[in-house]
Amino acid sequence: MADALELGSSGKPWGFDSPLSHDRGKQSMKIELEQVSPIQKKMTVVLPAELVDKEVDKAYSKLQKAVRLRGFRQGKAPLPILQRYFKVQVEDDVITSLVQDSYPRALDEQKMAPVSQPIIEKGVLEKGKDFSYTASFEIKPAIEVQGYTGLELEKEKLQITEADIDEQLLKLQNSHATLKTIEGRVVQTGDCALIDYAGTIEGKPFAGSAIKDHLIEISPDSFLPGFADQMIGLKPGDTKTFALQMPADDMREDLAGKKIDFTVALKEIKEKVLPPLDDEFARDLGDYKDLADLKQKIRDSLHSAREQQIEGRLRDSIVSLLMEKNSLEVPPALVEQHIQSMLLNTRQRLAAQGVNVENFSQSAEKLSEIYKEAAEKQVRAALLLEAVARAERLTVTEEDLEHKYAEIAKIINQDRAAVKRTIDKEALSTQLLEEKAIAFIVSKAAMKEKEPVSQVNNGKN
Repeated sequence: MADALELGSSGKPWGFDSPLSHDRGKQSMKIELEQVSPIQKKMTVVLPAELVDKEVDKAYSKLQKAVRLRGFRQGKAPLPILQRYFKVQVEDDVITSLVQDSYPRALDEQKMAPVSQPIIEKGVLEKGKDFSYTASFEIKPAIEVQGYTGLELEKEKLQITEADIDEQLLKLQNSHATLKTIEGRVVQTGDCALIDYAGTIEGKPFAGSAIKDHLIEISPDSFLPGFADQMIGLKPGDTKTFALQMPADDMREDLAGKKIDFTVALKEIKEKVLPPLDDEFARDLGDYKDLADLKQKIRDSLHSAREQQIEGRLRDSIVSLLMEKNSLEVPPALVEQHIQSMLLNTRQRLAAQGVNVENFSQSAEKLSEIYKEAAEKQVRAALLLEAVARAERLTVTEEDLEHKYAEIAKIINQDRAAVKRTIDKEALSTQLLEEKAIAFIVSKAAMKEKEPVSQVNNGKN
């Protein structure tokens, strides 16, 4: 019988005494490990008959005190009667107790760190005989990472131009623009249009298919792909019908890959009126002394964002080179954990954007397939960087963690103690260790500078 074993956060079982915690010397268990594959172990645990019998006797004693049987006073039911009625239940409970207590102890003794829940094959419980079971679980592969020194790398030059700053200023103006109703002309790119629309699939409406007084900006990235383009050239009072093919990977599974027939009525055309770009505009945005101060803050923000992008691309190129030089099998459990983390992040991001996520669960399976390749790559990268850190004896100190807490607290303008409470220490330690591995690889690489690949579009200041 195979079961997935669930343990508490301390590694100990819930709701059971610890049979191995007494008379350890006399009741030691035997453990054998089998390497099934580079990422899977099979552990056989044998518990002595003395311990097994003691636990069975204890279970029946406890049952005898609690059970009520017709014809016997409470606590006086004979053992043969209890065995006749409760043998299967007692043996199941004892087996569960033995396994859940001995499994984490066996892992500690063998210095094993599984990355998956175990699959337990339970043995048969017999009076006077040893009890054995097997536990199969996934582990991280043993990696002797090769070729991480002397890499030939290229790093982009970091530069911020006046055009970059002007682009961000224009975005700020657009985000604080007012709308003025326009008459006497047709819709053009850059306008906002007030519309009523209704959609059908094969002649039938769908959830959210009919909306009145919807304001849409006439730009390529607005609303559904291709929808805004259909508005260009219309004037108030016009009605238009058209069809759009939805992307096959659309977040809404009920719409993905479907053709939607739309009927749109244009009610008003609104034109954006941008605020003047002056000192008053800068002060209205927040804690800026004047326009020059705003520009400097934009420059600083762009510098920080672009630096992160450059470092991110450098990390990607390093990881790609490591993957070319080192083949390894990746534990499916780690990939699945990463996929679930990506799904959670997607759900939280959509919710923060005001998107209704009620239908998200319908798309989770599809998104899991989409995310699988990226998740596997990220897990592979993490394993390789961990191997580099281990080979070079790189470590993360408490001082490193405290420095990072302070850095994060400054960025998000929060108290450092609050940051420490909300950030997972183990996850942060892993991140810092990867950063140290990357820094070591860079320090041993042949580095060339190259022109920027692209400009950063970062409207946050």
